[in-house]
Amino acid sequence: MGSIVCATRGGEGSRAAQMAAIERAKTLDKPLIFLYVVDPHSLDDDIDASMKDALFTELNWMGETLLRIAQKRADAAYLGTEVRIRKGKVRDEITRFVKDAQAELLVLGAPRGTTANVFGDDAIERLAEWVEAQTAVSVEIVRPDYVNNEGAPISP
Repeated sequence: MGSIVCATRGGEGSRAAQMAAIERAKTLDKPLIFLYVVDPHSLDDDIDASMKDALFTELNWMGETLLRIAQKRADAAYLGTEVRIRKGKVRDEITRFVKDAQAELLVLGAPRGTTANVFGDDAIERLAEWVEAQTAVSVEIVRPDYVNNEGAPISP
């Protein structure tokens, strides 16, 4: 039985993705796993090593906090979930986790202000294409402008 993985971070796009993933998991009767990736490579090389350790610890703490918030949203919808934190490059870790979890769907939230690009060349669309190509797992991009806080599409 495949699971649904929702890669999350902060922001409205992630909240919309979480709500959509909760709805999909309930509708499809599938396990839901929230994933957060701490990327130490995102820290500037000019930062002192001792400061990098402190920042990495804070990023990990932030991930744990964001995952607890996502889990509370699922709890409010009477859905049990799992949460996982991975460390590494975001694209690689999401791809690896989707394979490891034998997921059948990955839900990603687009940052506010992005729109579906006909040419598929914005960062979230490139990530979705990469994951699909590497894993053969369907990827759904949820845009915050098109989903309400309960995870339902907003009528135009």
